[in-house]
Amino acid sequence: MKTFPPLAEISDALVIERSRAAGEPEWLTEQRADAWRFFASTEPPYWRRTDLSKFKPEQVIAAADTAATSLYQEEDLTDQGVVFTTLAQAIHSHGDLIRRYLGAAIDSKRHKFLALNAALWQDGVFLYVPKHVNVELPLTAMFSMPIPGGAIVPRNLIILDDGASVTFVEEYHSVAASDQAFAAPVTEMFLGNDATLRFVAVQTWGEDVYHIGAQKVRAGRGASVEWAAVNLGARVQHIEAETALEGDGSRVEWVAATFAADHQNLLTAPWLRHIGAKTEAHMDFKTVVKDQSYTTFDGMIKIEHQSRATVSRLEEHALHLSPKARSDSIPGLMIDTNDVARAGHASTSGEVDEEQLFYMRSRGIPRDEAIHLIVMGFFEPVLDRIPNDALRQRIAEMIEAKI
Repeated sequence: MKTFPPLAEISDALVIERSRAAGEPEWLTEQRADAWRFFASTEPPYWRRTDLSKFKPEQVIAAADTAATSLYQEEDLTDQGVVFTTLAQAIHSHGDLIRRYLGAAIDSKRHKFLALNAALWQDGVFLYVPKHVNVELPLTAMFSMPIPGGAIVPRNLIILDDGASVTFVEEYHSVAASDQAFAAPVTEMFLGNDATLRFVAVQTWGEDVYHIGAQKVRAGRGASVEWAAVNLGARVQHIEAETALEGDGSRVEWVAATFAADHQNLLTAPWLRHIGAKTEAHMDFKTVVKDQSYTTFDGMIKIEHQSRATVSRLEEHALHLSPKARSDSIPGLMIDTNDVARAGHASTSGEVDEEQLFYMRSRGIPRDEAIHLIVMGFFEPVLDRIPNDALRQRIAEMIEAKI
C-alpha cells in the first residue's frame, strides 16, 4: 500500500505534486491544495461529546492509493450506462460530471477533518445511474484498513439521474488491532427528480479505529430515500449525516442501529432538512449501551421558511444493559414556517423492562436469553432494511456477540 508522509511533513506543494503526477485535472489539484491549506491553518474542532483526548494526529499516515477499496456487483451494468468504479479512476473518464458534483453537498471547510478528506482522498467510489435505469441488485463498496494503525480518507460520490433507482451498501470493516487507526470518509449523494436510493451504511471497525466522517443526501422533486445505518465498531465515532429534501414531494425513511460496549464512544448527528413543499421524513434510531460505553444521538429537524405542508417525525430510543453505560439523546426541531402539516420528535431511554423479563422467565426462558431476544427484537426493524442476506446475518452475529 502506498502512503503519504506523516501529516506534519505534508505541504500544499506536495499535495499539488502528487495530484499532477496522478494526471488529475487542474481544478481538482487546486481544490486539493486549497483544502490542505485550510487543514494546516485551523485548529481541530471542539466536540463536547466526542472524546479525541487520546487521538494522536502525528500517527496518521494516510493511504495514497485505492488499496482499501473493494467493489462488489452481481451483474454487468455497462450496457445500461451505469458507472460503478473508484472515484480515482472515474476522474479521468467522467471529470466534467464529477467537477459539477464533488463538494456540492458537503463543505470541506466546515472543520479540519472534512478538509483533510478533500485534500488527500484516494480511496472511494463513483456511482452514476442514468435516467430511468433501475438497478435491482445491490452494489457494495467495502472499505478496510490495509495495515494495522493505518489511515484512510475515502470519498464517495453517488449520482442518480431522473427516475433512476439503486441500492448502495457502504461498509467499513477491520479486525481489532492495538495501534491507533483512523478513517475520515465523506459520502455525497445526489438524487434527480423521481429517483430512488436505498442507502445502507455499516460501520464494523475494530476497536482501535477513530471514525470521523460525513454523509449527505440532496433529494430532487419526488425523490425517495431509504437510509439504514448500523454502527457497531470503532473506539470513537463522530458521524455528521444529513438528508436535504430540496425537491417538492421528496421523502426519506431513515433508521439506524447503534450498539456500544466496553469503552466505546459513538456519536451520530443526523439532520433532516425540509426545503421543498410537501416533503415527508421519518427517522427512527435505536441505541443499546453496555459496560462503560457512551453514545450520543444529536438529531435535528430543520423546516425551512420556503417549505410548505411538511410532515416530519424524529425518534430515538435507547436501551441500557449496564448501570455505568451512558447514552445522551438530543432531539431537536426548528421551524421557520407557519405551514406545517405535522412535525414532532421523541426520545426514550431506560433499562430492559423487568416486567418483560419476568414474563419471559415465567415461561422458562433464562434471563440472559431473554435479554438477548429483547435486544435482537429491538434492532429488528433496522436489520430488516439490509438487502444482503450474508451481510444481515454477519451483523446479527456481531450484535449477538456484544450482548
